[in-house]
Amino acid sequence: METEEHKVETDRSWRDLWDTYHPTTDSIRIYVLSLGVLALVWLVGYWGFSVTWVMLGLFIWMWREKKIKKKNYKIRTARGVAQNEQATILSCVQDLPSWVYFPDVEKAEWLNKILAQVWPNLDRYVEETLRMSVEPAVQQANEMLRSFQFSKIDLGDEPPRVAGVQVYTEYVKKNEIVMDMDLMYSGDCDIQIRIKRFLAGVQDLQVQGTVRVVMKPLMSQHPLVGGITVFFLNRPDINFSLSNIGEVLNFPGLSSMLKGVVADQVAAFMVLPNRFPIPLVPDLDISRLRYPMPKGVLRIQLKEAKQLMSADPDFFTKKGKSDPYCTLHVGAQFFKSKVIQRTLDPKWNQYFEAVVYEVEGQTMQVNVFDEDPGVKDDPLGNAAVSIGQVAKEGFTDVWLPLEDATSGQVRLRMTWLGLSSQREALEKMENMKRVTDMDDMSSALLFVRVDSASGLPSKKKVEDMNTYVELTMGKKHEKSWIQWGTDKPVWGQGFTFLVKDPHSEELLIEIKDEKSKKMMGKKIVPVAAVLDKMKSSDPVFLEGPKGVKIELKMELILRILSSEVGEESFEEEEIPLTPTLTPPSTPDGGPPGSPLMIPEIRLASISETELSSTPDSPVTPVAKGEAGQLLMTIYHSLNSSKVLVTVHKARNLLPPRGSKICDAYVRMRFCAGQKKSEIKKTGVVKQNLNPAWDETLGFPASLAEAKQGRLEVAVKHKRSLLKSFRGTDAWFLGEVEVDLSKVERLEIKGQPQWFDLKRDAGAKLSRYASFMSTRSGTES
Repeated sequence: METEEHKVETDRSWRDLWDTYHPTTDSIRIYVLSLGVLALVWLVGYWGFSVTWVMLGLFIWMWREKKIKKKNYKIRTARGVAQNEQATILSCVQDLPSWVYFPDVEKAEWLNKILAQVWPNLDRYVEETLRMSVEPAVQQANEMLRSFQFSKIDLGDEPPRVAGVQVYTEYVKKNEIVMDMDLMYSGDCDIQIRIKRFLAGVQDLQVQGTVRVVMKPLMSQHPLVGGITVFFLNRPDINFSLSNIGEVLNFPGLSSMLKGVVADQVAAFMVLPNRFPIPLVPDLDISRLRYPMPKGVLRIQLKEAKQLMSADPDFFTKKGKSDPYCTLHVGAQFFKSKVIQRTLDPKWNQYFEAVVYEVEGQTMQVNVFDEDPGVKDDPLGNAAVSIGQVAKEGFTDVWLPLEDATSGQVRLRMTWLGLSSQREALEKMENMKRVTDMDDMSSALLFVRVDSASGLPSKKKVEDMNTYVELTMGKKHEKSWIQWGTDKPVWGQGFTFLVKDPHSEELLIEIKDEKSKKMMGKKIVPVAAVLDKMKSSDPVFLEGPKGVKIELKMELILRILSSEVGEESFEEEEIPLTPTLTPPSTPDGGPPGSPLMIPEIRLASISETELSSTPDSPVTPVAKGEAGQLLMTIYHSLNSSKVLVTVHKARNLLPPRGSKICDAYVRMRFCAGQKKSEIKKTGVVKQNLNPAWDETLGFPASLAEAKQGRLEVAVKHKRSLLKSFRGTDAWFLGEVEVDLSKVERLEIKGQPQWFDLKRDAGAKLSRYASFMSTRSGTES
């Protein structure tokens, strides 16, 4: 008995010893990394490099590790708030939600429960929004981004969280509902973008900011609300990690620069004065939702600062110095002061003017930096100013203590200027400018709404007419979107200009061709022409080449800046609606919807039941192709002027010769006559005869060009590098040519459809025989 107990005890001791000292994956990884570092150090000494290179590499590595730890801490904290708010708050008391501090902000757990329920069904809607709105905006932002596209959009399982909701009752018109939501998102999304042949991924996305939702206009008919407008009041805090080729930029300095570019693009799309409108009725003028009249102008005098922190040490004095400058953010508007060299008490005495579109809830962000040429500037502190409070007081002169700093204050003098439709207010403003010696400041605001144009000089092909409007007043230039492939472009955009002297300033209007940048029409409109009636809705006729007259429908609204705060400062603009509200058009009948309407999006995912060949299936059943079948959704987007092809999945593919499985991908191109687009590819799905991609590929083309074109689609097996060099075949799996002229209602996104894949007889025989022999050998 004792021998057996001793044997059991000995076995248990050996198991404990093995569990303690046997090599795990982590220990092997640490061992390999340590060995690699030692080998690298030995090679540095062997080759005679200076020890400075080792110290430099160590410094960069420590800097990167510090940044990664800081980023991971933020990700864990944000996800903890999303999963267990109470426990996370108790462990991190300084980051309390807004409803704890502000009694007007209410907790909205009911809204978070709704978001969690509908989040899985929002993938298709968000994907459609990103492809229709964000993708074209990025492509037009820079010539190098013309090939930008989203290759994968997966929102993940973690929904955003609303930390607090505030509904406004003051300074709100009777025909609108205004609410603010403190949005926090820290999810497991996976978004991949493709620029030419390069693929980059975005993961661990974090977004935090205040989202304003405006429901306007309120109606007495169904659905009671005409439209919803969503936008950020101020720039949101955005953080993310990069994957694939983007990991190259995941270093301090480069990553901050990239995140700044992303923040600028988000600001150009969703931060005031930019808005995202969602019309709920078909007869709503969506341009007035997207571009409402401003509420006023905030005149800012940046006077001085004192007791700033020293960022540049001075070896001769103990205090040190800084080279401070100040930046101001009002929504997407940005202002920067001059740099004062080597001082802790700078005096700027500079004026700035910011157009304000929302008063209540919006703040002005003040940041002070120390300039360091060649490297990242050091922050010296920040502060925030409530624009609503300044508008109530009319004028304020205040010293703002700087946060995130050991010391420092900034002095600002701010004046709220409302908008007056009375011409008499102009004389008062000009007198005030003369008395205060502010002749360089503005006296009025001109709001320009550009609608549409007709009578453009014709070209051989309408598809080649890609036009935009350029407006210039003084040093400010504004450019509209590009309307592709039409001789009757519709823009529906609004622009704002500050006018110093309405009697002498002029507005230059030009219509230009996007490709050649040549001017197609030009007109100079004096601001004084609008001064009498303060508004002009008459069309403007631009002078084109060879005496051509181009009719441009636009609206000019002039308002005088007034320091008298009253109801006129919050002028309400009527949003026209037709008397009869007809239901939205459907794919089965009715008039086509406006191109500015967001297309109907089917939120239900495609299930296997839908893809079956039952009579009730929405997908038309087709016979199985000899080389398998490919499921695709093909339609033309009017907003982006593209043929969009969503490649869902394939089935019954035959593997390449000598293999039981395939690594399949889809390559395709759009052809119209002799014109052929660049070849675009999906990702590779490895080891699957029924691969699923769910990727969307886009090809620039007008609707007329798309209806006369075709798609050349091929499914191929991904070749290994070694076999490619050995000159084996292309490993072609199947192809199909889609004639877009036979696609019914191409302008509307319809149901997915199966397409038969074909191939030549020789390839069919050899590949099928190889597959059958391989399969029979396996079965035997």
